[in-house]
Amino acid sequence: MNIIKRLVYPSKYSIKCPYLMNPTRIVVHNTANSASASSERNYMISNNNKVSYHFAVDDKEIIQGIPLNRNTWNAGDGVLGKGNREGISIEICYSKLDKDLHKFIKAEQNAAKLIAELLKERNWDISKVTKHQDYSGKYCPHRTLDMGWQRFLDIISNELNQL
Repeated sequence: MNIIKRLVYPSKYSIKCPYLMNPTRIVVHNTANSASASSERNYMISNNNKVSYHFAVDDKEIIQGIPLNRNTWNAGDGVLGKGNREGISIEICYSKLDKDLHKFIKAEQNAAKLIAELLKERNWDISKVTKHQDYSGKYCPHRTLDMGWQRFLDIISNELNQL
């Protein structure tokens, strides 16, 4: 799988990813808008908000914005929260694109492949895949939840079995 690395500038580490991290889990999100992975990454990098994630995934590409050995502000569980401090965060794009549902479905499939590869690399099982909701209670990944969380976990498991 081709991952495009367009990492945040080290000058923004203090805002976007201030802590070294040893990941213990994956945290899945939906972007809640209709932007591409490239647009999501560009927006994250261009502002000074304490919001960040490791990967943005759309129907065509996967863009990494934060190194995997740095934390991200993604889960809403505070400075010491396991989601923020131990989670590899993945944003699935196009979750508000109703007229082109196939773009979201393809983005979700690409995210499942990425997650399967991350699980395999770390010798983790499917139990390491969590949702934003698990940390803050926010209904996220909203569209994935609407379509069925277990359905998404099954897609990841199938991808993992193929590896």
